[in-house]
Amino acid sequence: MGIATHPHLLLTGASGSGKSYALLFLLGRLLQACPETVLYFCDFKNSEDFSFLEGYPHFYAGKDCYQGVMDYYRQFSEIREDRGRHGQKRYLLIFDEYPAFLNYMQAKDKADKTKYAADVLGAVAELLMLGRGIGFGVWIVTQRADAGLFANGARDNFMAIIGLGRMSREQKGMLFAGQEIPEDTYGAGEGLLLADGRELTAVKFPLLRDMENWKKHIRDILLS
Repeated sequence: MGIATHPHLLLTGASGSGKSYALLFLLGRLLQACPETVLYFCDFKNSEDFSFLEGYPHFYAGKDCYQGVMDYYRQFSEIREDRGRHGQKRYLLIFDEYPAFLNYMQAKDKADKTKYAADVLGAVAELLMLGRGIGFGVWIVTQRADAGLFANGARDNFMAIIGLGRMSREQKGMLFAGQEIPEDTYGAGEGLLLADGRELTAVKFPLLRDMENWKKHIRDILLS
């Protein structure tokens, strides 16, 4: 898959399926191909896996992820209004643990009588439906990819879907509807890939022998 040509990615799998590893691999490869990418990274879980991004100006953790989505959406809206002034940069929003964040925001909205979850759902839906044409991508990382996470059918706008590890028949059917799905069993870092213009295929992420160096490589590109 040409990761640079498929700006919207849905990466899903149960805990321990290798999602974080796959995400770091794909991000490093994207930055190699497109080092000018402006990354916005939302890590609701505040995981050690992504702590190397602390200090990067567009890194958001915990409850600050709301601000991250809104900052990205604001940049998207400005460029939609005046694309020529901003040139042809590539922008990418990565959101890890997106459903957990939405659950948190919905509970907070109920308690505080606010509408922050609706803000996020609306922003992500618009980005998925309209972002590709002006260089704005969205990568969502989640254990499950229920349609309710994406307003107005926006889930159909993902141009690449990766399901890792052991997936139930229901999950496979939800992710890869209309495809002939193999009965194979997949371990950590292994699974299925469906990308626009391609048939459903098995995928296995290669082992990175020095993850700390790979993270440094990502950070160095982002801060250059």
